[in-house]
Amino acid sequence: MYDNYIFSGLGHSVGEYQISNDMVSSAVKSGYLEGFNEERIMASKNYQKFRLSNPDVTPFQYFVEYKMGFKTRNYVVPFPPRRKRKWDAETSLELGIKAIDNALKDADVHPDEIGAWIVSTVSPHEQAPGIAATIKSYFTKYTNQSQTYTLASGCSGFNVNLQRAVEFLNCNPEVNHVVVAHTETMSSFLTDITPFVPFVTFGDAATAVVLSRTKNSIKEGLISINNYQDPKMIDHVGVTKNWDLYIDNTVIKDRATENILNTGGEVLKDAEWNVEDVDMLVPHQTGDAILKPVAETLGISPDKLYQEVQVKYGNVSGLGVPLGLSLLKDQQLLKSGMKILSATAGVGGEYGAFTYQVPENNSPVINKHYNYGDLNNTVTLVTGATGGLGEYIAREVARKGGNMILQYTANETKANELKSELESELVKVDIVKSDFSNPDDVKSLGDYILNKYGSIDYVIHSAGLSGSLSRASEVTADELITVSQVNQFAPIELTKILKNNIKETILYIGSVAEDAMFAGSSAYVASKRGLHGFAASFAGEALSYGVRSVYYMPGLINVGMMATLDVKQIAASMNAVNQKRILKAEEVAERVVKSLYLPKVFGLRNNYDGVLHVRRDGFKVERYNHK
Repeated sequence: MYDNYIFSGLGHSVGEYQISNDMVSSAVKSGYLEGFNEERIMASKNYQKFRLSNPDVTPFQYFVEYKMGFKTRNYVVPFPPRRKRKWDAETSLELGIKAIDNALKDADVHPDEIGAWIVSTVSPHEQAPGIAATIKSYFTKYTNQSQTYTLASGCSGFNVNLQRAVEFLNCNPEVNHVVVAHTETMSSFLTDITPFVPFVTFGDAATAVVLSRTKNSIKEGLISINNYQDPKMIDHVGVTKNWDLYIDNTVIKDRATENILNTGGEVLKDAEWNVEDVDMLVPHQTGDAILKPVAETLGISPDKLYQEVQVKYGNVSGLGVPLGLSLLKDQQLLKSGMKILSATAGVGGEYGAFTYQVPENNSPVINKHYNYGDLNNTVTLVTGATGGLGEYIAREVARKGGNMILQYTANETKANELKSELESELVKVDIVKSDFSNPDDVKSLGDYILNKYGSIDYVIHSAGLSGSLSRASEVTADELITVSQVNQFAPIELTKILKNNIKETILYIGSVAEDAMFAGSSAYVASKRGLHGFAASFAGEALSYGVRSVYYMPGLINVGMMATLDVKQIAASMNAVNQKRILKAEEVAERVVKSLYLPKVFGLRNNYDGVLHVRRDGFKVERYNHK
């Protein structure tokens, strides 16, 4: 039996904005970019001959698309990429998270099964910590101690990390799965340069694979791999400390071509394959000037040279090879037994190659989900469980296997219906009627929980009243008292009663109204700010008990407070905090519940008030533009 290493999951993500050759051509014509000589192309015999059958193809299109081999690419920012646009753009972190999430789902492997997280990039979202450690925190619980490795490597980053992943699995027989990913925002390096070539060449994307150990009577998966470094390429391609790209195209072309040929030939020999055995060459997609001569010299026919990544997404650095494999799998073109040769060379002089035989069991699995009961054997108190967001939170807790105590105020019929619905998920649900406008009811609820359960794992404070749409001067004393009691004092009192009996996390639901400053219920806004203040001050004491505190501020959601606002108030609120769309309750609920046990949750903006973890969902305030 062989220990085989296979790509059990493949996933990718690309920048939001597709950049066409026409966009770059327009920038050249306007003088924003330079270096393209249209007259020289027009005078060339090759172009004149080409135009006889392609009269509508411009000199720029001919050179970039038909000679260089690039048609479109994706950036995380609109074209042209300028520094000021990066504030509102995805980073290599976010692209990497999405790619890894897709790969884990494709493999049907839960993050807790991953033994190591190995990520490479030359365009990190921050200098430290390494991007691998930060990415892992979006997938695993606080108790997960699996290793992380970050590599600052470009074109060969994935190949280097793939070899390290094999070595890790060989040294750790108890581990069967490793994540290997590469992520780049190459447009980050183009903000202050003017030559047109990098703009048509580079793109923004991320790709991840789950490398898994399997046993089979035949050798399959990763067959051979190598990595080297060529000092002759140092100083000829790189990025300055100011994030400006520099490149000597002639030196790079010559050295990369030679290195790819040498390393590709070596892994073929190690795999005991002939060139004729290769079904597809999936190289680092650098452009036709390197790839076509490489394929011709190796003796690989043009129909076996895979260049879809290059044509559609550009040179995406070290993730080009796995991106090609991910696209092929999505298109169901990775056939069992297919033999693939991959080779790469580039920045830093790093180069390498591998051979891969697609495993026998390579059929796609539909509708997989790796939620293996993240809240199994836990108890969560959800207040306001029959309210707008509360019932969605309760459903999400049940979906993740958690038992619940659900507090409701008056709607007993709905509470019982919700209980029946949730218990179909085979979880235990305890519904408790407690009027939060009555302090005695709040104390009774706390005593009931202590007497029946002793301790619970999580608390989610989602109970709340929106109040009337009145200016502060028009709010009645009774309304102010009631709204403050339900939104602020009841959760504060309940938290104090339970404080020594909560094991993991207290999560308070705040509101976008605290930042938006819109003309809504002044009583509501005041009560939420009061709750926020308590959460910040109490978080230190809670942490001394080993309990985390999260203050969760969703933007406008399609349930709850939305019903009290008119169209103008909604538009003004969204504009005030850069909220682009109304949030769906089920999406918010999923992120709320993940916030109970994950250090970070994708799609949220995070900052700290002392040790209180503040998470904003669906909107962006510049002074809180944290990762």
